[in-house]
Amino acid sequence: MASRVDFAVSATPIYSHSAGEGAATDVIAADVGRSLGGNGSQAAVWGSTEGYSSGDPVHKIATSSAASLDTLTNIKFLFIKHSGFEDDAKATANTTSKLSVSLGASAVFAVLASGDAIVLPFVTATSPDVQVKTDTGSVAVEYMATV
Repeated sequence: MASRVDFAVSATPIYSHSAGEGAATDVIAADVGRSLGGNGSQAAVWGSTEGYSSGDPVHKIATSSAASLDTLTNIKFLFIKHSGFEDDAKATANTTSKLSVSLGASAVFAVLASGDAIVLPFVTATSPDVQVKTDTGSVAVEYMATV
């Protein structure tokens, strides 16, 4: 088998309502009627990974000023996660700041809370200008980019 990154995403729309005897009940939202998801596999060249070193994440420290995540050159896969911490050593928790992820300085496409993550597969190698910033404070951003 070729070297690769396997990935999956899922989302379940939930509607909470009060039902008989005052007990709250969660059901799949009728608007959608089912869970959503998908998965894939992206070829990868290991040894050229950005964001990790010997199994340890090299966090980008995001602040309230937009800054490039890294120099992402000819990548085919990108994973981004709000770590829930302010620093690389994970010494100080930050579970309240939101992390905005954008293409360039202004085209925000995701806002992540503590523990949230996204994956971006690219069928064709690309060099995106992915930028991150917080609404307040600092957030250690975990990321992995492969070529």
